[in-house]
Amino acid sequence: MQVTDIVSMVANVGFPVTLCFILIKYVLETVGKKLDTMSSTIQELSEQVRNLEESIDGAGPAGQTGAKAK
Repeated sequence: MQVTDIVSMVANVGFPVTLCFILIKYVLETVGKKLDTMSSTIQELSEQVRNLEESIDGAGPAGQTGAKAK
């Protein structure tokens, strides 16, 4: 967003409305980046949980491959 765009918005709709648009744009960009980071972290965590489950299932007593004790 250029300075001329901001000046034009202030002249057309007023300062409070322009400030709201700028803040909304900033918040959406920031939240979007954080959601992307959270999504990749959740995918990594899911993969680690799957790996842990596989290692636990494979370490059971002989003759009980994949069976869980209840």
